[in-house]
Amino acid sequence: MKRKNFTIALMAALILSLILSGCTGGTKPETTPKPTEENTKDPTPDQSEEPEVRGNITVSTYDNNQVPAEEGTYTDNRWTRWMNENGPVDVTFVPIPRHESQQKFSTLFASGDAPDLILEFDNGFRNQLWSQKQLMPLDDLIEEHSTEYKALLEKFPELRKLGTKPDGKLYDIGRVIPTQVLGTVVIRKDWLDKLELKVPETIDELFDAAYAFAHEDPDNNGKKDTFGINMSQNAHYFIDGMFGNDMFVIEDGQLVRPFDRIQPAADFKKKLFENGIVDRDFLTDKNGQKAQQDFASGKLGIYIAYKTDVKKNYETLKKNDPGAQIIPIAFPVSPFGAFAPDFNPPIQNVGAVNANAKDPAAVIKYIDFMVKPSTAEYFQYGEEGVHYMKDANGCPSPIDAEKNKNEINYNVYYKMPISTYVLKECLIDGVSPDSDNAFDQEWISISKKMDELYLDPNRTMPGFTHAKLRPSLEKELSMTFEDGWNTMHDLMLRAVVSGKSYTTDQAMKDLIDAWEKSGGKKLEEWYANWYQENKDKWIFMKDLYLMKVNED
Repeated sequence: MKRKNFTIALMAALILSLILSGCTGGTKPETTPKPTEENTKDPTPDQSEEPEVRGNITVSTYDNNQVPAEEGTYTDNRWTRWMNENGPVDVTFVPIPRHESQQKFSTLFASGDAPDLILEFDNGFRNQLWSQKQLMPLDDLIEEHSTEYKALLEKFPELRKLGTKPDGKLYDIGRVIPTQVLGTVVIRKDWLDKLELKVPETIDELFDAAYAFAHEDPDNNGKKDTFGINMSQNAHYFIDGMFGNDMFVIEDGQLVRPFDRIQPAADFKKKLFENGIVDRDFLTDKNGQKAQQDFASGKLGIYIAYKTDVKKNYETLKKNDPGAQIIPIAFPVSPFGAFAPDFNPPIQNVGAVNANAKDPAAVIKYIDFMVKPSTAEYFQYGEEGVHYMKDANGCPSPIDAEKNKNEINYNVYYKMPISTYVLKECLIDGVSPDSDNAFDQEWISISKKMDELYLDPNRTMPGFTHAKLRPSLEKELSMTFEDGWNTMHDLMLRAVVSGKSYTTDQAMKDLIDAWEKSGGKKLEEWYANWYQENKDKWIFMKDLYLMKVNED
């Protein structure tokens, strides 16, 4: 032991001696290089060895009061913490009231407190910010600081086209999602069979089937208590779609307001109304609840609605009447062509970067992080082992659906920059293909048929592009557009229910008069010029149907 202590002491003394000699200018080894111009320059530190400075940014998120109290707030919850713990930058989230977003953003910009990353669905408002020079061009930033989003732009050049403003620079951040059917028309197949009718393919055949359903006792109860078709809530808009009646359409290489399609659509609705085919109180059924009840209780032959409402109420109908059977049908052919109902397009702009962002490179890094497939999967399904387990097919299976509803569902607006096309398609309208439930299997077959009918590029929605992708208008022209849309439907629906006291002829005269007084001609001219300037630059309706976004 003494020998060991002596050795330690000797080594300590030696080290101290060397330190002291260095401090007192001891002789350097002869191998020390002589000063030269090269080695007397200030040394440049190796940047690769320095820890990267972590950015700090602010990001908006819609607030619709959906965060459960036990989960926290929109600024502090499991999702905000996960993004800060796993992402490349520190993020402070700025809640924006969902239905007052534009007012809130305007206030924040006016005070200089607007977030670095503006997540806002409204294309018109983002364009307004651009025209006010409140947004930052992104081309150079993405080129220098992005890998994930840059790759997304290369894979889907439509995103760059859609996000580029008139000055030729990219401003908008977009996402790519699977194309999704929204609207549909379903018909009681068992009623068609009973009355020996064929599936309607034209407007006239649709009328004939609806008339028979209303007047020929298809449910065999000896009463005249069924409706042929519904026109409440959004259904009358879909009937307009059957006639290709939209605000602006492409005809003969021009973008025009199709006035010739308005009255035929209204005349068809009036014919349905006056022949006792629809509920005479359809105008008061503003949220469509009465039509849903009629369909679910077996009193409606042709149901025009959003797909989610059809699924929910068809399940109720099958419980009430196991023999009931529906099939989806294509929009019947009208004198103006064959069209399709509403759908969710595969690309959408969702945000932009504040021109005054202090660290725009950090914003791009955050966007890259949100674009990663692993981030998309986490936000969609939650944490593996906590919220789901993967089945034999590699598909996530919820461990506790109620727990997931409470802990996952409120994250929807944090997901705005996320492109979900990368996720494996494991469910069909929330239904597992492996389900042994008879209704589930029937619905899967119906849903696949809807995709086949409504995502056909030869039968698109009317209009020159989807409403979510229209070019923005100045405030005055935007009001003209909105007034034109509302006036068209208000006057025509009034004509539908007014008999001879107010005809569709008179409604058309009033509509055109109101249109011209509100500046409609100026809007027509604006669209005509815009189309000629942008017909090779924009994403039009058929482009959306031709996009292939499913991950192979």
